Amino acid sequence: MEITERVRALLNRSPGLPVSQPTVSSWQEPSHPTVGATQSPNLPAEVDVAIIGSGVTGCGVAHTLLNHPNASKLRVTILEARGAVSGATGRNGGHLISNADELFPPIAEAMGMEEANKVAHLSERTIALLKGVCSSLSEEDQDAAELRSVASTIAFEDEGTFKEARHAIEFVQKNRDQSVCTLPETIVTVEHAIEKWKYNHNIVGTAQQTGAAALWPYRLFTALYKDLLKDKHGRFTLETNTPVTSISLDQNATPGSATYLLQTPRGSIRARHVIHCTNGHAGHLIPGLVGKLWPVRATMSRQKLGPSFPLLGNQVSWTYRSKPTMDPSTAIASIGLYYAQQNAKTGDLWIGGEMQRIDDILSSDDSVVSEQAKMNLTSIVPKMLHGAEPVKTIGVWSGIMGFTADGLPMVGQLPNAFTGRTGRGEWIAAGYNGHGMDKAWSCGEAVARMLLGEGVPSWMPNCFLLGEERLKVIREQDEDLMPSNFLGRMGIVL
Repeated sequence: MEITERVRALLNRSPGLPVSQPTVSSWQEPSHPTVGATQSPNLPAEVDVAIIGSGVTGCGVAHTLLNHPNASKLRVTILEARGAVSGATGRNGGHLISNADELFPPIAEAMGMEEANKVAHLSERTIALLKGVCSSLSEEDQDAAELRSVASTIAFEDEGTFKEARHAIEFVQKNRDQSVCTLPETIVTVEHAIEKWKYNHNIVGTAQQTGAAALWPYRLFTALYKDLLKDKHGRFTLETNTPVTSISLDQNATPGSATYLLQTPRGSIRARHVIHCTNGHAGHLIPGLVGKLWPVRATMSRQKLGPSFPLLGNQVSWTYRSKPTMDPSTAIASIGLYYAQQNAKTGDLWIGGEMQRIDDILSSDDSVVSEQAKMNLTSIVPKMLHGAEPVKTIGVWSGIMGFTADGLPMVGQLPNAFTGRTGRGEWIAAGYNGHGMDKAWSCGEAVARMLLGEGVPSWMPNCFLLGEERLKVIREQDEDLMPSNFLGRMGIVL
């Protein structure tokens, strides 16, 4: 089978439910003692809002609804297929970084400068909000979350990749109001990057983003859930290990009553509204999204560095870029992107990146790590950072991201054409294309506010919303072009 045909078949495959036994993420060790596997003795029979998925998006939705002054009596439950915060949020790189330099130029060209500025601002807003909610926790939970401001640095291995990035950064600098930019990105000398950030000498260009952050995501969001379960007792439940296997509509329900019936292995639950926060798995319950929002499997690791490498975890995080490649004969793709942060207490390096077969990348199964991905990731650190050897691997795991056909998140009320159901109470915030930590909380908040009748928040980019024009483009996408579009998004040209 030709590679394009193989990619097309993989993109059009339903993601299914999250697997029950995923690879072990070091972020989730140990599991939170009270939140990790929490569930009610019996499922609530009926709620106002059922949120599916307990990652950062689901937490943002629940936090907004439960603390909203106009929703003081709202009953909310989160249904999670596995343990709490066990999806991408509990398996990612732990970075709070904006990718505005990548999104700003194409959005400005296609949709105008105002929309591009909104997209950049949303990342800044989200990072500021997450810093704020972390500061609201107890001192013990703040210490556990380890949220710290760092300079997010990036180094380039080849001239072509650096040239593209430099042009994008210069475009943003020229067209954004820098007085309101809280995550400015600037070009930095290679000499500075080698001396201060310990990049290896093989790099040709570097840049940094100030105002970024690093954290322990699992601990932050389980701490927030712990507080919500305590403070909103009687109105909020978190039902872990409770996958939603199907959703149906009660055609005989009276107006204003619980219209949706959600089936789980623990029984059924009725809800007036359903909010899908399942990212790469969204197509399982929303059949119209299959082939439009697909799962992408990524690989993460925790590695112990050699004793001579300095402790820089409170100062800097690292990104390493090279030209993406794919061998058509083996279908092994190298995305050319590695992202790393150092734990400021232990000195361990948490690093992710991809080199594996395209069949393994376009997968919703995070119960395995491909040998190619493991071998690559556990050997890359000495190539990136000097003085890091000897490197010892502590853990390697996989996680599922959600990518969309047009490269933008999907936020808002779901159309019936996607759900296959006639109700008007289903919503979604998903499809972050590998950059959820700087977008998902705000996208979840926006859906919650729209559900409550506030309309679209002024800070929400229109291009993220499921408006009629966008829906038409997504529905009518050319399936023959889909494989090359996806590979192009990965930077791969056959």
